[in-house]
Amino acid sequence: MRSSRLRLALSAAVAALAAASVLTVTDPAQAHTVAPVNGNASAATRNVLNWLAHLPNRSSNRIASGFFGGYSNHGFSLAQTEELRAATGQYPAFLSCDYGAGWATASDPTSLIDYSCNSSLKSWWASGGLVTISVHSPSPANANGGGLNTPMGNFADLLNPGTAAGARWRALTDKMAAGLQDLENAGVPVLFRPLHEVNGDWFWWGNRDPNTFRQVWQQMYTYLTVTKGLDNLIWVYSADFSRGNRTAYYPGSSYVDIVGMDAYDDNPQTSGIQAAYAELVGLGKPFAFSEIGPDSQGSFDYGRWVTAFQQNYPATTYFLAWNDGWGPARNQGAGTLFNNSWIANRGEVDLGTVTEPGGTNPPPGGGTLLSGFESGTDGWTGGNVTGGPWRVTEWAAQGSWSLKADVNLAAGPSYLHRITGTSLAGRTALRATARTAPWGNHGAGTQAKLYVKTGPGWQWYDGGTVTVSSTGTTLTLDLGAVANLGDIREIGVQFVPAGGASGGSAVYVDNVTVQ
Repeated sequence: MRSSRLRLALSAAVAALAAASVLTVTDPAQAHTVAPVNGNASAATRNVLNWLAHLPNRSSNRIASGFFGGYSNHGFSLAQTEELRAATGQYPAFLSCDYGAGWATASDPTSLIDYSCNSSLKSWWASGGLVTISVHSPSPANANGGGLNTPMGNFADLLNPGTAAGARWRALTDKMAAGLQDLENAGVPVLFRPLHEVNGDWFWWGNRDPNTFRQVWQQMYTYLTVTKGLDNLIWVYSADFSRGNRTAYYPGSSYVDIVGMDAYDDNPQTSGIQAAYAELVGLGKPFAFSEIGPDSQGSFDYGRWVTAFQQNYPATTYFLAWNDGWGPARNQGAGTLFNNSWIANRGEVDLGTVTEPGGTNPPPGGGTLLSGFESGTDGWTGGNVTGGPWRVTEWAAQGSWSLKADVNLAAGPSYLHRITGTSLAGRTALRATARTAPWGNHGAGTQAKLYVKTGPGWQWYDGGTVTVSSTGTTLTLDLGAVANLGDIREIGVQFVPAGGASGGSAVYVDNVTVQ
């Protein structure tokens, strides 16, 4: 959101939009040809990006809808989302939250980064919706925060945690990471949109030296993805249509999954938006309208966006409408937009499954693949299962195969595990991807633990409880606190149904790796 939403008039006319190209695939709902830049991304994260990237190939349900729920702990609620539902009969596919309160001050500026909206985002994902997060961060140039709309003087300080501003930026990033990790633990993929509207001059990070900005983004990407190990992020770069240099700050194709445009104008088909669209689509990444809204609050006809999408912006994968006076329900034409056949709302998000072509893929993050089930069950067996385990192709986190067993959800914990005598000495982390089938009554959700048993006493160590989704959830066990790593007796996944769960279902494990 641009501070105060005041738009300067766009001066010079620009060239007409060139025809946009989109991907052509045989089965866009299931094809898996677009993967996140993070090679270690979770199966669910891969599914979300792949689904979005192929939406423009469809004849209907080809643009996912989205709505901003507010700033976490500073006005976030589902009240306006329900207002949108009442006006249109639809829930948006995407629910958005902002972790920042960069206009405020506090003796501890990290308190201005807040992720209490996560509980709503987890429920949204569990209900079949998608999640995106932005951060109106306080300025790290100030010891007490604030300064959202004051350009930062020495922006390069962010690259050096040894400076006061660099140390504060690292602390703020750590707080963001904690919120994103909480969502990863719950199996929730996130479209993460930091440092948005970078080409504008209204935020402290805006209109800085492009080369320095690219380095800041790349450092942030590496810190969150590699150092913090976040594998649930889809990285969104967004520029504002009303300023130039829209691609000058682009961090590079290895650091961005989706390119977006923020567009607030009463005419969605203005030449400025069309020119920005052509420029951003030209980067070769899936494209989104990462924020939209009118200049004239209360009287804008959101139905105009339907015509604009169809006539001018066919490569759009999703849009995110802002809230309050810019929101669809508080203007006109909300139903026209959200009920158009081109729009995919919550309940129409059909992610499918991930299967990589060509057999076994290398394990992520340079790790060693222990079990990929490409040629057999790899010695794994089941405990308290009603059938199996078998190797199947109906779902896979990597390669083409996974391990599956049938279970009775009312019969307590079940296990997929391997009795082994091996050493993991010198290793730091064990990972696996777990899944539950969508059938059966899972109640509040089946949970899983990745575990090992070590030493002559078969001592149990696990990575903690994580709610598992039907699209796959990454489980991680930190081996740093595990004794007798040189004597691993058993590796497995425990599945624990929720109270009141019932009926038959199935559990899956794939891509067991060690780092």
